[in-house]
Amino acid sequence: MPPVLDPSKSLVDGLAFIGLSLSRKSEQGHPDTITHQTAFDLNQVQDREYKYIQSTNDDGWLVGGGEPGPPVSYKLAAKDTAHVEIMRIGTYCPEWGGIKAEEIISAIESGRILIPHIEVVPTAVVANPDTPPELEIRFDMDPPVPDFDDPDVPLPVNWQLRFIHNQLFKFFQFPSRFCPGAFHSTILRKAEFRSRQHREAYFQMCNEVVAKWRRQGPKALNNGGWDVNGEPLEYPNGGGLNSGVYLFTDRQNITHFFKPNFLPPYDTPDKKKIILSYLQQEWDENTLSWKYAESNVEKALSLLRNLKPETAGDDDDENDDNED
Repeated sequence: MPPVLDPSKSLVDGLAFIGLSLSRKSEQGHPDTITHQTAFDLNQVQDREYKYIQSTNDDGWLVGGGEPGPPVSYKLAAKDTAHVEIMRIGTYCPEWGGIKAEEIISAIESGRILIPHIEVVPTAVVANPDTPPELEIRFDMDPPVPDFDDPDVPLPVNWQLRFIHNQLFKFFQFPSRFCPGAFHSTILRKAEFRSRQHREAYFQMCNEVVAKWRRQGPKALNNGGWDVNGEPLEYPNGGGLNSGVYLFTDRQNITHFFKPNFLPPYDTPDKKKIILSYLQQEWDENTLSWKYAESNVEKALSLLRNLKPETAGDDDDENDDNED
């Protein structure tokens, strides 16, 4: 069962969520795909020629433009649905454990949820534990714990995702709330490789692509100021600062785009204090509670507390021997 906030009151497992859209039209994909980002060409970590992959489920490749369908791919024709979930809503029905869409929209549009200008970079391509596995592009926060002690240390890569996630989880309390494996985008389901060697070669290819992206650094996703329908935003932010979040009814249907309302720079004392205050905790889906991220100072103190007391005793014994 998904790690929802209150399983006894979560009656319907719906698909609505708040997250990022990574869809991008391509010549290899479905002609109706809508472009929401051009920062990353996800076809670079796909295997459309099936050089490494033997078989998949009937969806085929979910990203990089999606699947064109017969006679090109002979998978189910579908638009690119590349996305990263930040908070699963489930349904818009409170009686089923969900929350009304109007409450989500109002909280974000009123500024009660701070949406930064989102610049991210993929950190890995991995196979999840399923058999056969799903292939996922990860967007982990790196390092996983910010430096809370030195104000001059830059914020971690991909900090924006946990920053938004933690705000949403603290603000909204409803039974079906959860986040499925933050933070990743599934690119393929039921991936059967031709052999172990082919699997290793595929991930080596992906590692090289991710390393290239990491060298280039984080990039804004919605770098074209696009609305849900792919058309220019009616009222974009100045300076191209339009990389925000989307409200999805499901991965194929986006209803709202929320542009950033918490704009850079993020290295000023006031803004960094706000950001770090939300990064101090992490949601534990096993205990359904918050846990604190230790600072470097706290880690050092913890290590000192855990030092073996025999050390002092050993010194005393040595001194006694010397006195003899």
